Amino acid sequence: MNGVVSFSFKKEKEVVVEEFKKIAQREGKDRSKLLVELIEEYVKVHSSGNPSFTIDQFQDPNFQAVPAFLSNKDKWIQNYKNSNNKDKTKLRMQAMDMLKWFRMVDIN
Repeated sequence: MNGVVSFSFKKEKEVVVEEFKKIAQREGKDRSKLLVELIEEYVKVHSSGNPSFTIDQFQDPNFQAVPAFLSNKDKWIQNYKNSNNKDKTKLRMQAMDMLKWFRMVDIN
């Protein structure tokens, strides 16, 4: 059984909605399926909270936005996949260092 949901938008967004319809039709894609996929992605990204960073943090050359430490593996994997090679190396090294730290604590 299918559910039905409607949505509203401001008049100035009508151009965007019409463009969405044209693109979906041109690509032979079902608009409802596309919207549900967008909703699923939004829920996946925001289900554990909406991580927020301030603009000034991004101006800091040492700032790196990564998932919260206890985020699920899917968020970490996605972050890793979207990283450049230099950042992937940093992530791997940090993970190995953390494992060493935890092992040292367990030994002592």
